Amino acid sequence: MLVLGTACTRHASLPRSSPHNVVSQLNDSTWFATGKAIRLIKPGQQPGSVFTLQVFTDLDFSGNSSVNRSPAITGCNGECVPTQSLSVYQIPLKKGRYTIARLHGQRVTDVERTNYRLLWNGSGLAKEYVNGKGRASWVRIARYDPESCTVEGQFSLDLNENLTIPNRLQNQLPPVARFRHGVFRVEVKDIRLKE
Repeated sequence: MLVLGTACTRHASLPRSSPHNVVSQLNDSTWFATGKAIRLIKPGQQPGSVFTLQVFTDLDFSGNSSVNRSPAITGCNGECVPTQSLSVYQIPLKKGRYTIARLHGQRVTDVERTNYRLLWNGSGLAKEYVNGKGRASWVRIARYDPESCTVEGQFSLDLNENLTIPNRLQNQLPPVARFRHGVFRVEVKDIRLKE
């Protein structure tokens, strides 16, 4: 007798009722934020097949001495003064799992590398974490809906502290930022560049 079995893997997704469109575990603590998928369109061209995941939150961090802060922590759902940002570049807008190392091979400039940043007063760089060699960081696109212009997926990132940043924040944060069980459902925004 021959018995065949199949398994269907269901990937984690963000609940429809979530007030935040990006949620993860960051070094074993709950981390929530608001993000968007950005496609840059050059003059005379159609939207491309890759996007940048740009995420912001106003969660506090150890050593934050910013004067300008959000009145209430919202995860940047609405108006906020961001304290943290996460950027992942060159993600294909099609279903699949992509290692960050592979995405870095597609980048156009050196600036386009996955990073997690701690911010002073909404924009000043306090500390930066970047993808390290030999780390198994990845992003998975589970669904893209062109009708609603939304993309859904998951991510897992191990990012090392960038020690080349001058005057970086010296605090008790670990040298590696570990994002686990990350999920997102974000709107795709097209930004047309001017000549």
